[in-house]
Parts: sequence; structure tokens; C-alpha cells
Amino acid sequence: MNTPAHAIINLLLFRKSARETHAVAIVAGALLPDAPMLVFYLWARLSGMSERTIWHDGYYDPGWQALFDAFHSFPLLGLAWLLAWRARMRALSLFFASMVMHSLFDFPFHHNDAHRHFWPLSDFRFLSPISYWDPAYYGQYVSVLELLVVVAGGAWLLRTAESPILFRCTAAVLFIYLAFWAVAAAIWI
Repeated sequence: MNTPAHAIINLLLFRKSARETHAVAIVAGALLPDAPMLVFYLWARLSGMSERTIWHDGYYDPGWQALFDAFHSFPLLGLAWLLAWRARMRALSLFFASMVMHSLFDFPFHHNDAHRHFWPLSDFRFLSPISYWDPAYYGQYVSVLELLVVVAGGAWLLRTAESPILFRCTAAVLFIYLAFWAVAAAIWI
């Protein structure tokens, strides 16, 4: 899924009391797993790599892959969540739970770019038959479904938000998500 979509979907899936009081932790946890990819992309662009080289070669560098996988690892994220939950650190446990949810939603929607979700215990990659972006694996349908869910869910969150922080978090994420699609449409269409 596209990174901002995780934030809206996670906000929708957490209980109302959690999202109203800990929206920032939920959004941050939903976004953080893809932060290493943003760092990689910025580094690659500043290094002069073309888009093709970035996504066909650089993305698959073993060092970068290990970093990407660490941020999507069920064992590592589960352990972090468990420690935060046991320490009764509610915001931190929601943050890690949101990271776990990000990885759970990535698991069925990545084919060639699948993560090692069980790293460091296993190098297994689930090569899903569907992709959130690749048309060879129904990406055109998944991306439209994602867009509809995120826009409708974001609108619902904005309409029902009782706390200003939830409203602002939702509005910011929805703006970034729609801006991404506007740029993508301008480039690809």
C-alpha cells in the first residue's frame, strides 16, 4: 500500500478512544516502516540515480533490503510492541501496534518488492499474487480500491473526529495522499 494509506486505514481500525487520544502515535507508527525507503530514495536521487536504476537496481541492494525488512519485521515489531505493552506505555504500544498493522497490510500486497517479514528469523519472502501497484499483478485494481477506501475513510474520520489532533492528523495525511496521487497522475497519464 502507499505509505499514507496505512495511516488512514490504521486510524480507522483502532478503537475510537485510541485514535482520538493517540492519533499522532498511530499515524507515526503507520508511516515509520517506510521511512528507510524515503531515505533511500532521497539518497539515490541526490546521488544522481535515474528512476529506473533506483527501482530496478538500487532498491534491491542487500544492505538497503536488510534495513527495509527490519522496519517490517513481525518478530522485531512484535517484541517492541510486547515490551511497550508490558511497561504500560499506551502511546508507545499503539505506535508499535500501528507499525505491525502496516506490515500486516503490506504482506498480501507486494510481489517482486516483497519484504522479509520474518527477518531476522527467516529470509522468506511471500510473493503475493496481487500487488498494490504492479499492473502485472492486478495493481490497477488494488490501487483504485485503496484510493476509494482511503478517501472515504479519511472523509469519515474528518466528519466524526472529536479531538482536534485526530482531525489535524487525518487532514494532513489525506492531503499528502491526494497530493501524491495528483503528482502520480501528472507523471503517468
